[in-house]
Parts: sequence; C-alpha cells; structure tokens
Amino acid sequence: MVEELDLSALEDSYRADGQGGAGYPPAVLVALLVYCYSKGIRSSRSIERACWDDLGCRIITANRAVDHSTIARFVQRHRDALTQLFVQVLALCGNRELVDLSAVAVDGSPMDANASRDSNKQLHSLEAVIARCEDEISALMDNARDHARRVETGDTVDPDDEPPCDDWPRLSRLSDLLARARTARDRLYQRALPSANEIRIKVEAAERIVARAEKQLAAETAAHQEKVTKHRAGPRPTRPRATGPPTAGRLCPWRTRRSSSGSGPGWRRHSLTWSGPAAPSRCPPQPPLPA
Repeated sequence: MVEELDLSALEDSYRADGQGGAGYPPAVLVALLVYCYSKGIRSSRSIERACWDDLGCRIITANRAVDHSTIARFVQRHRDALTQLFVQVLALCGNRELVDLSAVAVDGSPMDANASRDSNKQLHSLEAVIARCEDEISALMDNARDHARRVETGDTVDPDDEPPCDDWPRLSRLSDLLARARTARDRLYQRALPSANEIRIKVEAAERIVARAEKQLAAETAAHQEKVTKHRAGPRPTRPRATGPPTAGRLCPWRTRRSSSGSGPGWRRHSLTWSGPAAPSRCPPQPPLPA
C-alpha cells in the first residue's frame, strides 16, 4: 500500500548532495508507522520494542531495530506530510471498499458548533437575546445615521479624518443572531401547542362533562316543575283537629286583665287557667285592647 502513496513531500526534505549520514528511507518508516498504528501501537518506544518482537516490523525494517528517538523525530518533522498521507490511505481503503466513506467521524477533537451548551437556550433566554439584539441594532443604526448627518452637513473638519464606520460586520452578525433567535422562539411556541390527539382527548372529556351537567340540570328542572304543579293544584290536606271540651287546666292566651304593677295604669295580655268541668270548647275571641 505504501508503494501506491505519493511520498514526494517526504523525500524532497532530504539532502541529495551525498553529505551527512545515511537515514532510513521514508517509505520504510511510513510503512512501519502505518503497520504499528493499525495494530494499536502508538508510542515510539513500543514501536522500537515491536522491531525486536513483531515479525511484521522485522520484515518491514529488514531485521533492523529502529531507535525510538528516530521514530519520534520523523513524526515531528513530517507531521503535515503524514497527515496528508493518512488521507491518501483512507482514499485507498475507500476505493477497495474496505471502509464506508459515507460517515467519517473524528474522535477527541474540540470544535465550535451550534449544539454547544451555550447555544442551548430556553424561552426566557431567547427573549433576552432578542431584546439585546434589537437594542444593539437600534444603537448601531442611530450611530450610522449620526455619522452620515455629520458628513453631509460638514460638521467635521475633513471627512477623511472621520473614523470609518466599521459596524457593518457587527450589524450583520446581530441581524443573523436575531433571525435565528426568533426562529427558535417560534419553534418553541409551536412545540408547546398540544397535538391533534391531545386536542381530541380534551374535547371528548369536555363533551362528557357537559353531557353530565345537562343531565343533572334537566333532572333538577323536572323536580322543580313537579313541585310547582303540585302547589298550583291546591293546598295540601291538613291534619284533622280533635274536637270536644278541653280538659281542666287548659290555658287561654286571649284573656286580659288590668295590670296592677308599675307606676301607671296599663293593659297587658295574660293567660288564665280554666278550672272546673264546665270549661268552654275553645278560647273566646281576643278582646280589643282599650285605648
């Protein structure tokens, strides 16, 4: 595989005038790195030990033990070139259908994204962002109008001395942020709305409650109408009273006598007790009080 790679970036970095000590061929070190990395051997000292113990490393290096410092200096010196080589390795694997290039992920690389913790906003945070962006945009527009008015009226000594208005990039970023915040707020409002199934369930529950209330109201109305009909039909039958002479000792509340107590004459009602067998059947009518 290494023979199919373009190693010109590595080979051009070596001297070709014959001076200096001989170094390992770049193809040998690249093959050693690729072979060890594919087996999970990443440390330069581990690669040096593999040159003694691993048969594949001994075949690649022609049975020579490469020092760990040589491997570390090679990786550090040709870092950019090796990065491009690994891209070529990935392309070769994709051409041979060894990997699926439709989904390639990079692990352990921090990057800025819209899904970061600071980008996750709640409704009150979005309202605050929208208000702040609107205020800043209004301030920038006021500054731009003031600057244009001063230039047109000639209030400045020299228009070239007036500092340039470099707020347009910031205005563009604020406008973009304002548009995205408003879109997110509208989506939150739409998400808070109940679904069609929830609306149907609530409507059915409300209809059942209304039906029970109408049934109860109809029953109460019928009972009240029945009472009104009975009242209009006539008075209720009264209990018959007992007739005959009252017994001795019955009180009559309508007999009166002159009061003998107090500072002056007066009249008061006084109940008397009938005595004897010849008591009347009922009390006499109430006499009028004297004037």
